[in-house]
Amino acid sequence: MKEPKYLSILHNSSSKNAMWACKMIPVLIYWATVSKSPHTYSELSKEVGHHTDQIGRVLGLIDDVFKALKKACPEFKDMPTLNCLVINKTTKLPSNGFDYVSHDYSSLTDEQKNDQMKRLNSEAYYYDRWQDVLDELELTPYNGPDNKVYENTIRKGTYSKHGSEGIKHKALKEYIYDHPECIGIKNVKHKEIEHILLSGDRLDVYFILKDDTQIAVEVKSSISDNADILRGVYQCVKYNAILNAEQSVKGMHCPIKALLVLEGKMPMSIASDAIALHINFKENIKLI
Repeated sequence: MKEPKYLSILHNSSSKNAMWACKMIPVLIYWATVSKSPHTYSELSKEVGHHTDQIGRVLGLIDDVFKALKKACPEFKDMPTLNCLVINKTTKLPSNGFDYVSHDYSSLTDEQKNDQMKRLNSEAYYYDRWQDVLDELELTPYNGPDNKVYENTIRKGTYSKHGSEGIKHKALKEYIYDHPECIGIKNVKHKEIEHILLSGDRLDVYFILKDDTQIAVEVKSSISDNADILRGVYQCVKYNAILNAEQSVKGMHCPIKALLVLEGKMPMSIASDAIALHINFKENIKLI
């Protein structure tokens, strides 16, 4: 029996682009189903071990595979594109090479491109047959970035504790307390540094808004290592749960939010964990 076209494309061992497509498709599906957010060309390259972010031909090949799959298998006729999940880090939009998927893309205004990207990515986020697509393409699911090294560091207690207790941490904490607007917090009616939860945990900064929303803020300064940043994600999970528990026993139902604030950049692998756990974060916060 002749192999379907979409499989023959991916199984063409003489094509390096086919090999990279096999690696990239599971990552793109992970971004659609777990991260539910676009990422840059360089982030996609880094995730699969590609040595350059010049991956337009690979993305074009992925589009070819998807079109062949939709043509061969009617059950996948509504499958959306994943190519729109890959964006330029400066423009936050796909490059004009996206014309290969959407033929009039390069002629659109930036606003129109942004609207199209949001629509197409929304379709990708809510498509419910991605696992079936992986099965049909005979590809192994991607299980997310490997944070085992950071996880082991946390479990051993050898993360950069000085990043949580030092002068830089204190300065960032006080800056957020004085300038909540820099992380998008407005209408504050009450704020504290080192608010103590009933678990005994201390919140770096705590806000109550005029609508009674409570916000727990965990800050990580520029000297926090990746393990400490990953720990911060799980600290936010804990703070959110404890604040909800405190409200529950009092019969209260005010909105609760936990926010991780970084003086530096959020590592992509840890961002994926944060997104999967519904923890919001703000990065590159500069003290003025």
